[in-house]
Amino acid sequence: EKPRTGVAEAYSELRSNNSQNTPNKQKQFSKAMEVEGSSKKMIATQAEMVEAKVPLPYRDQCAHLLIPLNKCRQSELYLPWKCETERHSYEKCEYELVMERMLKMQKIREEEAKLKQQQTKKQPFPLIPKTAQAS
Repeated sequence: EKPRTGVAEAYSELRSNNSQNTPNKQKQFSKAMEVEGSSKKMIATQAEMVEAKVPLPYRDQCAHLLIPLNKCRQSELYLPWKCETERHSYEKCEYELVMERMLKMQKIREEEAKLKQQQTKKQPFPLIPKTAQAS
């Protein structure tokens, strides 16, 4: 069985296997939603996110912080000066996820640049001289 990487695939698998919804299946679903290579683990379970009505795009490693934030927002009538600690912790978590993705992408670009350099070193001279190329 191939590993599920996307949220949509994991969600559709969960919906199709709804009759077999055991805690083990929920753990598999949570693992499928984790960003590959991320240091953060999924804390909120699928059942908790469904119960809290967390929209699909927000079901990431920071969902466990979004649930109490949304409850606080509803109880405080969305007043902007309320729920600051919850909002700060959620935004910090999201920021850390974005920074992890940026660092991972930077490493991928550096590896691609190294491979490209190695490939150009294998060819001692270009087939078409640079002076002959129209720029």
